[in-house]
Amino acid sequence: MAKIVKKKRRRLSFNGFAIVLFVFSLTAFLISNLLINTINTNLTIKIQKLTDELNTLKSDNQNLSFEIQSLENKERVYVIAQAANMNQTQENIVSVTGE
Repeated sequence: MAKIVKKKRRRLSFNGFAIVLFVFSLTAFLISNLLINTINTNLTIKIQKLTDELNTLKSDNQNLSFEIQSLENKERVYVIAQAANMNQTQENIVSVTGE
C-alpha cells in the first residue's frame, strides 16, 4: 500500500515575519515619499501661478487707479463741458460742506 504523506505547513517564524514587515514598510515608505514629493511640486507650481496672477491684478488695479484719477481731473471735465456748449454760471453752483 501507498504511504500517505502529510505536508507540513511551514509557519512563518518571527524573523521571517520581521523581514516581510520590513519589506512592506520600505515599499510603503518609498511610494508615499514619491507621492508627497509630487503633490508638493504641484502645490509649489500652483502657488507660483497664483502669485503671478496676483501681481498682474495688482498692476492692473494700479493702472486703473491712475486712469480714474486722470478722468476725474476738473480741467478735463471743464473742457468736455465747454465742448458740449455748457456754461458754468455762479447761480447754478451749490457748495456742500460736510460736518
